[in-house]
Amino acid sequence: MAMIRIFALLAALAFAAPVAAQDAPPTAEQIAAAKAHADDVIARSDAGAFFVNVTTTEVPQAKHTGSGMVCVFATGDQRDSISFYPVVEGGPPHGDDVSCASWWETTFISMFATRYPQAYPADDMISSAVADIHRSWQNVVPVEGEFPVVSLQGQEEPLIAAFDAEIQGQTRRTVVVLRNIDGWTFKARATGDAQSPEATKMGTLAFAVSIPGGWEIFQAAR
Repeated sequence: MAMIRIFALLAALAFAAPVAAQDAPPTAEQIAAAKAHADDVIARSDAGAFFVNVTTTEVPQAKHTGSGMVCVFATGDQRDSISFYPVVEGGPPHGDDVSCASWWETTFISMFATRYPQAYPADDMISSAVADIHRSWQNVVPVEGEFPVVSLQGQEEPLIAAFDAEIQGQTRRTVVVLRNIDGWTFKARATGDAQSPEATKMGTLAFAVSIPGGWEIFQAAR
């Protein structure tokens, strides 16, 4: 398994679009635009029964009320989305298996919150996620050596796996980050440029700010 090097939060902010620190407070117009974008994502995803707009800054945000996961979006990007997964026998009920997705610069990030009735251990869940990568991608190679990871003060270190692999004829870096918290499995999947550290930076930052309490820690550090 690759060695993990933990970056201090503020050292990583330069890489953290769309949540990078700003020199000046956001304007009322920026906040209004962010709120409108979060409303739009919730509405066109038909997610209003399970997500609320919690935007208070220039960063659009939608909170999954069941799990406390906070989805972070890029203002005006129509690719932003919230998804619900089909209900299957023995699986989570509708609204307990959700994800949100957004592009953070050149990295595509999906953040998942799932409450499994079976309460699977985190080790089993990341093994399943890695198996999914091997099924869906070709020439999957684990990232060797150190790779950069962003964490927030006081958070437990998540489980992380990073790979370089091929999909649709292109080599990309793909990362999975996972923790179980209070009966929920939280997972981030990030895919970016091949052999680039940005996917692990972006994916772990997105995970850190999206899990319950993460955004509050992030804001306090800005």
